Amino acid sequence: MPSLDLDWLRQGVAGMLAGNRVVRRDGSGRAVRYHAPSLVPEPSLALRGRYPHQWFWDSCAHAVVLSHLDPEMARGELLGLLSAQDEQGFIPHQIFNTGKMHFLDRLLARFYPSRYGSPYLQPPALAEAVEAVYRREPDLDFLRRVLPAVRRYYWYIRKTRVRGGDGLAEIVHSYESGKDRSREYDEVYGRPLGLGLRLAPLMRLMMQQRALDWDLERIFSSNLFRVKDLLFNCVYARNLEVMSGLCRAASEQGQAQEFAAESRRVEGAILEKMWDAEAGLFCSLDARGGVDRRLKVSTVSAFLPLMLSSTSEATVERLVEEHLGNPAEYWLEYPVPAEPLGSPEAGHRLTAIWRGLQTWMYPNWFIVRGLLRQARRFPRHAERHVGMARHITERSYELVRRSGFREYYHARTGQGARARRFGSSALVLDMAYCIEGVTHG
Repeated sequence: MPSLDLDWLRQGVAGMLAGNRVVRRDGSGRAVRYHAPSLVPEPSLALRGRYPHQWFWDSCAHAVVLSHLDPEMARGELLGLLSAQDEQGFIPHQIFNTGKMHFLDRLLARFYPSRYGSPYLQPPALAEAVEAVYRREPDLDFLRRVLPAVRRYYWYIRKTRVRGGDGLAEIVHSYESGKDRSREYDEVYGRPLGLGLRLAPLMRLMMQQRALDWDLERIFSSNLFRVKDLLFNCVYARNLEVMSGLCRAASEQGQAQEFAAESRRVEGAILEKMWDAEAGLFCSLDARGGVDRRLKVSTVSAFLPLMLSSTSEATVERLVEEHLGNPAEYWLEYPVPAEPLGSPEAGHRLTAIWRGLQTWMYPNWFIVRGLLRQARRFPRHAERHVGMARHITERSYELVRRSGFREYYHARTGQGARARRFGSSALVLDMAYCIEGVTHG
């Protein structure tokens, strides 16, 4: 296994991101600079391997990585996201680069209520991105400049997506989870979200929501798709906690207390309602009809509660011992796959995204930071948790060293797949700095 060559990794990340740099015009005609997920065409994907637009959680990842390389550019990435915010606080999961739209993009845009972006959210990792940039180069003026908009974004989610007293946010399309075709949504769609014609449910749902004039209240009332998504809510809870710290840094004590209380509420609901004690795993909730039903499907999302501040020691150990560290489930040659080794699609050569033995860098980033957090909380398990975090980081580094920055990798062979020079896979750089900090700090 190669050692972590941070100089090589920094140079590779910097070159990859430079190749994905884009300038687009916002609704007022102003230039907005950001980094696309990938600008490399992939002929075998019939245009789907080319991502010229600004995606929300990809852009958050780019800002985190850029904080190590160029803090000013990282701040610009965040300002680019915030430039797409509407008066309610909503930020689209996809912001169009209108000068680089191929025919499929233009077709989709005709169905959306805005020609500038989608009507959907994505996992709300914005506060963590702001925190990363602020931590690397504390700029109180920048923090105070962006904090009102970032605050509006999280209160938009609370106002429009929290439909019950538990504080959990609901998504209305699997696109909003960041894991478009994960097996956990098959039951909600009523059919597997595999390859070929089995992709149709996602488009059909979009057309049904368009027929409802994209009215969020009507969309919720239709009960076509309502999920309290595990990954989305873990990211939400963690970022509410981060917002509390950012507000304290900006001397906004009242707001800091409010965010802290909301974070505790969401965390409590995740730990109470999403935990399947029999399986020893967390899972998303089907919330259609206002009744929560566990979607008992094992996916990489199950490990996101490692990020939380109040996950019990016993729960952490069940997650780590029975599942994450289990070579018959998730602890494969290149962890952590989207699904366990026993998944029905684990042996398939070709699967839809977020299914089978696909290792993605974004969940690895969450899991590594979660393991390090639990190592601090439970010192008697620290050696094992830090060791696992280091192993995931080293294997993730090896993936990039062997196959480049790919959209995802095969958890057994390490082979990269789909888009090349894929920006969010650069999160391995932040993982490496986290691990090096623990080892040498």
